[in-house]
Amino acid sequence: MPRFPFRWPVEVRGPRGERFFARSSEISGRGIGMVVDHLTAVGLAPGGTVLGPHTPVIDVQLQVPGEDTGGDIRLEGRVRHIRRLSQQQYLVGVNFIDPDAALQLLQRVRARAAPSPQPSPASGGGRVSSSGVAQGRDSLC
Repeated sequence: MPRFPFRWPVEVRGPRGERFFARSSEISGRGIGMVVDHLTAVGLAPGGTVLGPHTPVIDVQLQVPGEDTGGDIRLEGRVRHIRRLSQQQYLVGVNFIDPDAALQLLQRVRARAAPSPQPSPASGGGRVSSSGVAQGRDSLC
């Protein structure tokens, strides 16, 4: 499924109800990638659990730019992978549980994207909107 660069603040509720803050890095119709610090990565994989189908459910909440607090979006998901990016940064991949809700989120995100005049090198020459979503090039991973 295509992934789109997506850089918004994210609030995450861990499996034990703890609250974390992250920055999204990409989104697809199935999930979201988030950049987090070390403590958040540990909190999202309690006890270093093996990530699989029985990984605890977490809540991911986003505020859609340009919308009031009624624009909050909350989805449930499971952490599928955690990859170290640097000493203190990790990339966390979350698969959403409800694919229909995930696709609705993706549609809202894409609908909010208004093209900007400058191409983005990060998106391979596509346009990046003022909302932080790249347009014009889908990257597959």
